[in-house]
Amino acid sequence: MRSIAIVGAGQSGLLAALGLQQAGYDVTVVSDRSAEAIRTGRVMSGQCLFETALSHERKLGLHFWDDEVTPISNLCFSIGDDDFRGRSVTWVSQFEDPPSSVDQRLKMSRWLDEFVSRGGELHIRRADTDDLEKYAAEYDLVLVAAGRGDQFSTLFKRDAENSPYEEPQRALALIYVSTAGDSELPPQVTFNIRHGVGEFYWMPTLSVHGPVYGLCLSGIPGGPLDIWQGITGIDEQWATFESLVRKYFAWDAEPFAGARPAGPMDSLIGRVTPVVRNAVGTLPSGRHVLAMGDTAITNDPIGGQGANNAIHCAVSYLDSIVDHGNGKFDAEFMARCYARYWDHARHATRLCNDLLLPPKDHVLETLTAAQFHPQVANRFAAMFDNPSDYGEWLVEPDTARRYLQTL
Repeated sequence: MRSIAIVGAGQSGLLAALGLQQAGYDVTVVSDRSAEAIRTGRVMSGQCLFETALSHERKLGLHFWDDEVTPISNLCFSIGDDDFRGRSVTWVSQFEDPPSSVDQRLKMSRWLDEFVSRGGELHIRRADTDDLEKYAAEYDLVLVAAGRGDQFSTLFKRDAENSPYEEPQRALALIYVSTAGDSELPPQVTFNIRHGVGEFYWMPTLSVHGPVYGLCLSGIPGGPLDIWQGITGIDEQWATFESLVRKYFAWDAEPFAGARPAGPMDSLIGRVTPVVRNAVGTLPSGRHVLAMGDTAITNDPIGGQGANNAIHCAVSYLDSIVDHGNGKFDAEFMARCYARYWDHARHATRLCNDLLLPPKDHVLETLTAAQFHPQVANRFAAMFDNPSDYGEWLVEPDTARRYLQTL
């Protein structure tokens, strides 16, 4: 039986581990935390999984929350006007296949327990390069899915050609809240833009506490939403969050009047540097390891692609490994494996990187047209499940305008 070690127990690493386990491989997962520590720890991220990613979880029998999670029926999109009094653009589109959001603490702890119950070997430790050397010597293949941090940044070099940013483009604040009393909000992803300020988006989420709403403020560095340094307590964070929403996204403040943080560990403050890395890492011994998930490609959360990409990466790697049969897992195989995934991920990466920029004229024209033409709004919403359509539709001004002329 071929042996594979996966360093990291997040969306990508665990999905790959469970899939490979089902395919008959001997799999070891290296996690820096136990399932219980994950479940009771700080919120890990916001996430919205679209239909293609969800279908992969269901195919592997790993989406355990269909009866509990709220299906997200609509995308509600708005752009604030220039005088800060309201909105210049607003529309609602219905998703053909509803996405959903499950707290990764809930998902990863369940998946880790599932992996162990199915006979998988679990090592609880924070792996370093020396550990990778040991695993690379012992196992047929080592996958590194250690998240978006800089733990192995020297091992997997930045791909400058595909990484236009060298520093974070947003100051991020995420918080899970419970609304007051019996207040129930529409089951939608709401995405708001304020030019020169940033974004505010929210959605229903199934958390470790049950149903909550996941809210995120995404601020342009140095702007009015970039004020989180030194604000540490969750009550102070929520008070600050509320005041910023009321000031810059007033049309969307009322639904959360009287809301409270869902729990003491239910906020996350930080910054993400978007980066694409060379996924084949060479250890000091000359052995090779393969990056996956956020370790290979980190996108800003603005496009909602992180968790989806993690699933696409895991499934793509799983297919490449199984298709490879008894072949050697050498650097050449790893490069082909990553290239197969990049053929999908490049579209999501371009979409997320471009969303960090002020919308170009042809994009604003398209978003404005969506107010009057539901097919435009629907196509824009569908793009987050199928980001390849972005390049076919909205990247080039002439292409976008020719489409608008057909309406």
